[in-house]
Amino acid sequence: MVDRAGDPPSMRRTLAGLRQYRHLLRNLVLKDLKLKYRGSVIGFLWSLANPLVMCVVYVVAFTKILRAGAEGYVFYVMLGLQAWTFFSSSAAMSTGAIVDNAGLVKSVSFPRAILPTATVLFNLAQYILTVLVFLPLLLLYYRVPLAAPMLLFPVFVGLQSLFTIGVALILATSTAFFRDVRHLVEVALAVLFWTTPIVYQVAGVSPRLRSLILMSPMSPYIGAYQDIFYYRQWPDATLWLTAVGYAAVTLVLGLWLIVRNEDSFAERI
Repeated sequence: MVDRAGDPPSMRRTLAGLRQYRHLLRNLVLKDLKLKYRGSVIGFLWSLANPLVMCVVYVVAFTKILRAGAEGYVFYVMLGLQAWTFFSSSAAMSTGAIVDNAGLVKSVSFPRAILPTATVLFNLAQYILTVLVFLPLLLLYYRVPLAAPMLLFPVFVGLQSLFTIGVALILATSTAFFRDVRHLVEVALAVLFWTTPIVYQVAGVSPRLRSLILMSPMSPYIGAYQDIFYYRQWPDATLWLTAVGYAAVTLVLGLWLIVRNEDSFAERI
C-alpha cells in the first residue's frame, strides 16, 4: 500500500522514482527490443532498411528528378533522416505508452513517467545501433576526415533524447485524456518533417522562411549533426541556446504535466 496523501506527487519524487525503478525501465526497453525482432529472420537489419529505403527515395527524387541535390547529398540526408526517425518513432509510440498499458497502470504502483521514457529509450537504442552501422560507412565512402566538432555528437544526442522524453511525457499524458491526440500527432509529424532541414539545406531557403525553419523543434538537433559531420564546424551559439532551451523547457513541462495528472490515469483509461 502507498499513502499518496502523505507523499504527494512532485517532479522531484518522479525523478527519484525513475532512478529507484531503473530496473523496471531497463526491463521494459529490453522487452520491446526482444519483441520487435522475435521470429524475424534478419532481426536488427530491418531497422536499417527503413532509413536506407527512405534515403534512396529522397536521393532519387531530389538528384535525378528535381536535380537539386548537392555533393555528398546522401550523407547530408542520412544525418537528418536517422535523427528524425528516432524522434518521430518515439513521438508516435509515446501516445500509447499509458493508454496501452492500462492493466499495468491500474494494478502496480510506480512512476508513470517510466512508460513514455522507456519508449524513448527503446527508440534511442535503435538509433544508436543504426548510427554505429551507417555513420562509419558514410564517413569512409565520402572520405570525410575526422574533425574535432564530431566529439560533440554524444552531447547533442543527449540533448535530443531529453527533448524527446519531454515530448513523449506530454503526448502520453494528453492521449490519456484525449484519444484524438494520436491522430493529431500523425499530421503534426508530417508537417514538422518538411519544416525541418532534412532533405534540403537552410541556405537554399528564402530569408523570410529561414528563421521559422530554424525555430522548428527538431531543427537545432539535426542542424547540429549536419554542422559537426557534414560541414565539420562548431555549432554557433544560437543553435546551442535553442537546443538546450528546447530540451530543458520541454522536459520540465512534460514532467510537470504527468506528475499533475498521474493519479487520474487509472480513471481515464
